[in-house]
Amino acid sequence: MSTLPVTHPNSDGARHDAAGQPQPQTQPQPAPVTRNRGRAGVEPFQQMLEVVSWHDSGRDHLGYDPRSDYVERFWLGLLGPSTTWLVRRFARGLREHPNGFRVDLVETGRALGLGDSISRNSSLQRSLLRACQFGVFERVSERRVAVRTAIPPLSKRQLERLPETVRQAHDRWQRASVDAEQRLLAEAAAFGMASIGAPIAAVETQLNAWGVAPAIAREAALAAHRR
Repeated sequence: MSTLPVTHPNSDGARHDAAGQPQPQTQPQPAPVTRNRGRAGVEPFQQMLEVVSWHDSGRDHLGYDPRSDYVERFWLGLLGPSTTWLVRRFARGLREHPNGFRVDLVETGRALGLGDSISRNSSLQRSLLRACQFGVFERVSERRVAVRTAIPPLSKRQLERLPETVRQAHDRWQRASVDAEQRLLAEAAAFGMASIGAPIAAVETQLNAWGVAPAIAREAALAAHRR
């Protein structure tokens, strides 16, 4: 992944560093996010755009890093490649500058291969709009955008828009995630029971009673007694 090009200071003193990454503001102001998702008639984003984090306390714990395999494999079909790369680029910037940063959209468009136009119907403006429409970005104003720190899992309705092969892969991904979480919980419970002297059979029986899959319960019981 290429770095953003080095640019000259803008009018308010913001710069990109030597590696092409946007430098944080000295006094970032992550104002509360408003619900304005780039609907028709809204002014296009300005050339110097402030990017801030969007923390969603009710959903972040269920979400995925914007640069994760999940987003690349399953959100890509909805967002499209240009928007997905834009999301990844802004997420990387926020990881390095959690309090926010500014980018030059002309330079960003060039870096992503979208050209240097930032007119209302330009490729970059459409990518920004698409991210807002799918709730990955939130438009605060034409000069500021908030980016989710965690991208939520696809909804059932969103999955229905993807090819059958992708939906099947998503089902396998979910099952693997559930199994991994269940295995961690089962191992913790099994260790607790084994530490007070419960035999393997009793641990396994109790885990099964709690709804743990038999194979996972057996593995957890054996692992707890090997410690």
